Amino acid sequence: MNDKILVCYGTRYGSAGEIAENIGEILRNHGATVDIINLKKNKVKNLETFDLVVVGSGIQMGKWTKEPLQFLKKHPVILSRKKIALFVSCMTAAKPESCNQARRNYLDNIAADFPEIIPISMGLFGGLIDTSKGNILTKAIMQAIVKSFAEEGEETPGRVDLRDWEQIRIWTEGLIPDPFDA
Repeated sequence: MNDKILVCYGTRYGSAGEIAENIGEILRNHGATVDIINLKKNKVKNLETFDLVVVGSGIQMGKWTKEPLQFLKKHPVILSRKKIALFVSCMTAAKPESCNQARRNYLDNIAADFPEIIPISMGLFGGLIDTSKGNILTKAIMQAIVKSFAEEGEETPGRVDLRDWEQIRIWTEGLIPDPFDA
């Protein structure tokens, strides 16, 4: 694989960033040249040079982070000519009863907002909640969410990590082109 790949993302507390780093590492291990960019801190340069663009976001309060959405809005023409994949990291992805709704809300609806961009793949991954991060309101909301994952009578943990790294690996390897298709 000689592809040049951009993995760019937005994150509030780091979960989507850790997933993006993992995706990049997997792709590098398969021979790709990979740039990983936190869109909150850096701008993408030379978008035209990438064969595949992976755009990801964490979800908080039912929304993507603003930087990946701005990236998609700013570059629809270039992205329409590229292979593109989208991923999100959210807690509702880990609950079977809310997984389909999360896919519709955070992937299908976002893709529909950019009809010129046709994703080759969309990944829905569990998230991470660390109740020690954020302001007092955010911490209270996170503690309530964490409590919903605890069994009745169980002590509420300060951190819940529902990311399935094997699922992320499998999804990422699915982005790698089959050499026989070339």
